[in-house]
Amino acid sequence: MKLVTDMSIYLDTLVIVNAYITWLTLSLTSKLSHQYSSHARIAVGAFVGGFLALLIVVPASIGVIFLKILSFVLIVAVAFLRKGMSKLRFLILCAVFLGINIVFGGAVYLLQSLTGTDIIYINNASFYFDISLGTLIFFTAVIYVLTVIISGFLERKADRNHAYRVMFDYGGTRYSFDGVADTGNTVTDLFSGKPVIICTGLKDKPDMERFCAVPYSTIDGEGLLYAFSPDELYIEDETGRRKNVNALLAFTDSGERRAVFNPAILRE
Repeated sequence: MKLVTDMSIYLDTLVIVNAYITWLTLSLTSKLSHQYSSHARIAVGAFVGGFLALLIVVPASIGVIFLKILSFVLIVAVAFLRKGMSKLRFLILCAVFLGINIVFGGAVYLLQSLTGTDIIYINNASFYFDISLGTLIFFTAVIYVLTVIISGFLERKADRNHAYRVMFDYGGTRYSFDGVADTGNTVTDLFSGKPVIICTGLKDKPDMERFCAVPYSTIDGEGLLYAFSPDELYIEDETGRRKNVNALLAFTDSGERRAVFNPAILRE
């Protein structure tokens, strides 16, 4: 379907392009805020953003601006909101998502102003690029890769000299492990979006009544971990400061007794 303004806007292309942009900004939001979410939820949020981009064809007004703000909240809720998430955490996610979109929009507007190009149409915080989808994907993918590299570099600079204890309660029994913070542990449950803490060296495992299979990959190969949700889960640092974390646990027989977790879960 085509809408004729000062340029021809193909609505199917408009939806696809903005769905892709929303996927990109949601992925960056997840990365920069260290908020895990499943690929399926981010994809659904992206399609919501794609269809809400149809507001580009509506004349700008205060009502449309208010509706656009609500759409940002809706997209973040679809992609990240889960039971037990604090209001402050949700507001932070909204702020990060909004900030990324402002930066992206500012960059697009600056490009349009400097080049005087007529292939970019902006209205109601939605974008239409009169270029091929492949070209758009290439350039935005470059931006995403650069952001991931910078983010990973900053994470590796985090202090690894802390001593941690990982403790969890299950079935009336408390288990305790030496904790190891490792950004290399990126195992996440695809359905719940929860990170997985990998516990090694435990011979007497708790009797897990409810568990899920979580795929993983390492330099040595791929496989499945069987993870479950404990009754309570804490990570304690050397000062005795304890944080309740929202994660799953998985067990392997090999290795010394320890629990490997991604330090990003301490910032949630």
